[in-house]
Parts: sequence; structure tokens; C-alpha cells
Amino acid sequence: MHKQKVGDSQLKLGDSPALLSSDELERLHHLTLALRRHRPSAGRLAGPALSLYRGQGMELEDLRPYQPGDDVRHIAWRATARSGRPVTKVFREERQHLLYLAIDRGPTMGFGTRTRLKAAQGARLAAVLTYSALAQQERVAGVTLDAHGEHAYAAARSLDGALRLLQAAAAPLPRDIKTTANFPALLPRLARAVERHAAVALISDFATLNPEHLPALRALAEHHDVSAFHITDPAEERLPDAGRLRLVGPDGRRYVIDSSDPTLRERYAQAMRERAVEVSDLLRAAGITQHRIAVDAELSPAALQVS
Repeated sequence: MHKQKVGDSQLKLGDSPALLSSDELERLHHLTLALRRHRPSAGRLAGPALSLYRGQGMELEDLRPYQPGDDVRHIAWRATARSGRPVTKVFREERQHLLYLAIDRGPTMGFGTRTRLKAAQGARLAAVLTYSALAQQERVAGVTLDAHGEHAYAAARSLDGALRLLQAAAAPLPRDIKTTANFPALLPRLARAVERHAAVALISDFATLNPEHLPALRALAEHHDVSAFHITDPAEERLPDAGRLRLVGPDGRRYVIDSSDPTLRERYAQAMRERAVEVSDLLRAAGITQHRIAVDAELSPAALQVS
């Protein structure tokens, strides 16, 4: 594991308040090490670190006759049928995995009523996943999307190299919320640009994800291990009884609502429940594992581990 402190790389986030301070990034670094030390081992070959890879992390090299003790999950059934004898697959370990982070910093991620903004929780998650990947000698690359556009970061093998991506994730959000940032529009480009069999982590509130994006989700999941980290805020799920409220939408439009109306609150809660089901169904239909993470949640092995 790289022993360098995060602060040693002179993280600079500009004059405006950053979503995460250098001290918080340093704390998350230590938290990641603690998660790795205390993660329970699921078996003889289980690794000590968090991982987004659901498969073997191996590349098919050859076929050979089955031997007692071989994993039956690796039996090559077509070759077995052709030869009439059990045949098993032989794998070789890939030299180095790639973790690719797609980080949504669009207008809706600038919301938060519990401890921090959704964008800040997304940055915290990106930091923990990055530190864990580097600890496993994996490369880390990614893209951020905000109101000013997309910003891609090349694969890095060290903490110094990955800090540019973490800086971008933790930087202040653009003040101009009138410009939309369509996170699902990234999906087709990720499917084409990210090397095959990489682990792709989608970090977003998926506010703009719709059924029309299902083909793009499936195309991305076809050749990548994709995990969706759905950042949520409790206040979005149920409207509080707070009287007349003046609200500003992601498009900059202003609204006035009477939150003391119980019928309105129930209609809102029902709409949010249906929306949550729609997002979950879309991700499930694409074969993507979803993890819902609240803005005030501490990042734990249960929240981050992908089986």
C-alpha cells in the first residue's frame, strides 16, 4: 500500500469551499485501510480489500481434462460434450485491473439536507473506491460531469496520479445551475471508450435515468462489471410538513407549494416510491448491481462490497 499521505500531494481546490477538505480525504484514506483490515474473508482465496469485480478477475488461457478437486464452476460444458470426457477451463490472472469511476456532479447532486450534499457523498465514495483499488495494485481512471461539461482523467497507478480525479470530484460545484448535465448521456461513450472487463462504478442520484436509457445500460454491462451507487437524501423521499415553500428546480425554475397539504405530501411520496422502483428495475434489467447510499451514511463494507 502506498504510504504517502493524501495531504502530501498538495491538494488544491480553489478559493471556494470544496465538497471535501484535505483532512477529510486523509480520514477516508485511513477508513479504507480499516475496512480492508476488518473485511471478513469469505474463503481461502478471498482477498482483503474491497473490490468491484464480480467475476474471477482472470482470463481464459487453455482447456485441459478435469481433475479431482477442480472447481466444477469452471467445467467447459461444450468441450465436455464434444469429447465425452470432463474438460475444465484454465485461467491466467490479468496483469492489472482497471477501475473506472463515472461521477455525477450535475445540478440535482447539489442537494442535501443531512450532513452533506449528495455530490459530497459521491466524492467520498469515489475516494474510498480509489484508495481501495490502488491498494490492490489496480489502475484508476474516470470522468466527472457537471454543468460545465465532461472532464476525463487517464488511468493512474499511484495516489499522485489519481489525485486529479479526486480533486475534480471534491471541487466546488459550478454556481450556474441553469445548464443541464445529462449523466445517462455518458453511458454510450463509456461503453465504447472504457477498456473491456473493467469495473465501472456509476456514482449518481440517477435523477435523469429513464427507460429509454436501458439499451445503453445493457451495452455498458455487456463487457464491463458495472455497479450503480445510488446517492439519496431522505428529504427527497418524503415532503416535510413545513407550510408554503419556495423551491428552485434543477432547471432554475421557481415553484411555490403548500407542503402542509396532506394530499400533496402523499402524492409526492407515492411518486418518489414509484420513481425509486423504476430506477431499480432499469438497473436490474441491465444486470447492474445497485447500492443505495444515503447522504448521511458512513461508508461501510456492507455499503461498498459487491458480490
